[in-house]
Amino acid sequence: MFPYIYQSNSLQIGSYGLMLAIAYLVGRWFYLVQLEKQQPPLKNTEALIILLLVFGVMGAKLMFIIKNPEQSHLLLNGMGFSSQGAILGAMLATWLFAKLNDVGLYLLLDAAAPAAILAYALARVGCFLSGDDCYGIATNLPWGMSFPDGISPTNTKVHPVPLYEIIYSLLIFIYLVKNQYKKLIPYQQFFTLLGLWGLSRFLVEFVSSNPKIVGFMSGSQFGAFLMFISALVFFGLNWKKVK
Repeated sequence: MFPYIYQSNSLQIGSYGLMLAIAYLVGRWFYLVQLEKQQPPLKNTEALIILLLVFGVMGAKLMFIIKNPEQSHLLLNGMGFSSQGAILGAMLATWLFAKLNDVGLYLLLDAAAPAAILAYALARVGCFLSGDDCYGIATNLPWGMSFPDGISPTNTKVHPVPLYEIIYSLLIFIYLVKNQYKKLIPYQQFFTLLGLWGLSRFLVEFVSSNPKIVGFMSGSQFGAFLMFISALVFFGLNWKKVK
């Protein structure tokens, strides 16, 4: 593992922080590309990007603390973020922008879907490189990995959960990019993302090391379950319109 890309007496660059920055820049670029395809082109997109960054980070941090109150000391730390909190924060920012600029909310959410999952995949690369306790339970499977040099080291072979998340995230990204060339109804891309992401995260959580706090589910697993159910409701109500 490579928890730190560079270290000196005056500067320390962590792989997790670096990948978060790369995830933001790539996600921002791809989202702007998607928005530029709208006719007429949307205005004030840079303001939207700033809102997404601020609200996304705040939502990610607050949700992490809510799900992990014993780690409240990480509130002002560069570690400890929840992807589901980031989604909620970004949705709130998008809603505010749509209201203030009289833009259809579905245009923004549907365009954001592939960019969001691409950024998530890149951020999970940071989790994998840093070995920051995002790995899973012990396993004897051939692809089990140990993280002796990680930020939260373990010599036991465990499920490399970040790798699982990188793989399913890239598959979802490819599907969404291909899907956008079809004739879609409003919000279809967004709820496709919620459904696929929610189902994938729900299944992966069975081998994660996150504590169970809602019955047999972890906080992240319960959030993923709600994401999947919301997608089922959407497609159930619109099954005649979806092609």
